[in-house]
Amino acid sequence: MPQSKILVDTNAYLRLAKTIRPLLFVPFGDNEYCLYILPELNGELKTSKLQNKFNWVTEQEFVENRVYFPKISKAQKSSIKQTYDYLWDYVQDNPGPSQVDTLYVAYAIELNIPVVTDDRDMADLALAFDAQVLSTVELLKIMFDCGHVDMQAIKGLCEYLRYWADFTPAMEADYKRLFTDK
Repeated sequence: MPQSKILVDTNAYLRLAKTIRPLLFVPFGDNEYCLYILPELNGELKTSKLQNKFNWVTEQEFVENRVYFPKISKAQKSSIKQTYDYLWDYVQDNPGPSQVDTLYVAYAIELNIPVVTDDRDMADLALAFDAQVLSTVELLKIMFDCGHVDMQAIKGLCEYLRYWADFTPAMEADYKRLFTDK
């Protein structure tokens, strides 16, 4: 069975990678879900702001796990570029996500795969163009249902994010909707 690829944006990666190890390129569940990032995420992680806040991203374990990217053909690459250009023009006329986030949406559209984000601007852009969007908590629910992560890990991660004020109201609502009986 072919993999069911899922793209993970920078914020979702930073929220999950320290708890679910290795996070990327590990198939799970009957659908062979497999999480990927784009190479541009590594560029974002090189900024001193993110390295100071998330110093673990430079550890070998995490660096080695971030070398797997979706394989795309030349035709797909061309389509992604064209879609990105269109989306970026659209973003210029409206408040919206960064260039890297816009690229994630272009990949999601052209490869017809979900993108995980909790960034409202990015999710709004994706939904405006019929891209599949999952929140971090929705991804955790898929992982839980597949037996890839247990409830103890999910609760611990969510408590950690709450402690650091990184558990948004939308994430809280998703958590209550998806995990109330757990």
